[in-house]
Amino acid sequence: MIGGLVAAVLSGALLLAPAAALSATTRSAPSVEARPNESEYAVGRREVTFVDSSRPTGSNHSFTGAADRTLPVLIMYPAKGIPGGLSEPDARPARRAGPFPLIVFSHGFRATGPAYGDVLLRRIAAHGYVVAAPTFPLSNARAPGGPKLEDYVNQPEDVSFVIDRVLAMNRRKGPLRGLIERKEIGAMGHSLGGITTLGVTYNRANADPRIKAAVPISGLQLPFPDGTWTFPRVPLLLIHGDDDRTVPYAGSTLAYAAATAPKFLLTLLDAPHTPFGAPFLDQVVRSIDDFLDRYLRHEKRALARLVRGGTVAGVSTLESDPR
Repeated sequence: MIGGLVAAVLSGALLLAPAAALSATTRSAPSVEARPNESEYAVGRREVTFVDSSRPTGSNHSFTGAADRTLPVLIMYPAKGIPGGLSEPDARPARRAGPFPLIVFSHGFRATGPAYGDVLLRRIAAHGYVVAAPTFPLSNARAPGGPKLEDYVNQPEDVSFVIDRVLAMNRRKGPLRGLIERKEIGAMGHSLGGITTLGVTYNRANADPRIKAAVPISGLQLPFPDGTWTFPRVPLLLIHGDDDRTVPYAGSTLAYAAATAPKFLLTLLDAPHTPFGAPFLDQVVRSIDDFLDRYLRHEKRALARLVRGGTVAGVSTLESDPR
């Protein structure tokens, strides 16, 4: 039943990796004014692999399955150096300015964590966040047996496992030790990753109480085994293009209606499923930064920035209930 619903919602969807989608999503429209000094930090990157030996990877066509779930993870973080450039492998962390909140980002179907790196995630890290982007075992572009949509039901637990492992790195001696504010954790994702983000935050069977803010992009609620949607008071920023031909825009409007405040819905006007080109990307990044600043850094002025800047003529509108 779950598989049939997923297929019905995402039938024929080949979700573009963001780098490939930029030219397709770029159109002439009013530009969004960049915040002064938007990139406060240079950005470093590390690639690690986490293995969850407590859970198997299921079979998938020609793939017979595995006894564990193996998760390559891209970690991007504020680093020493000149802000504004591309991320640098193994750059020295900006340790004196930390610790920084942690964001776990979930990729879309047929994509990977690194596909979003220098397009979107670098800009979030440059604003003062540690971003961990796993590549899930069966929904990624090169999954054994081919990408499998139905494995999304296992991905919320993958997100929780990544949180466990990154926090362990934060405790151990090493380059990332002490870099993360362990009580300030957010979840974010695009498309199937947005579905994963909703699941790990608001579905009773999967909800991780460590997550203090959630940002699903182009997502919707799908069923999870043995789970109901509870929507605890975890701040929610939904982002969705109203011309999404892959995941219906109604997926986010329905989630917004069901959610408990504080909640926000950023509608990108005439935007497609992958809204990571002009004129949408700057507005997406700016809104995410303001939202995370309010609810993970607890900057009260950030809420006013989010609400004031959410509506831009020709680009976006913001519906909000910050109670």
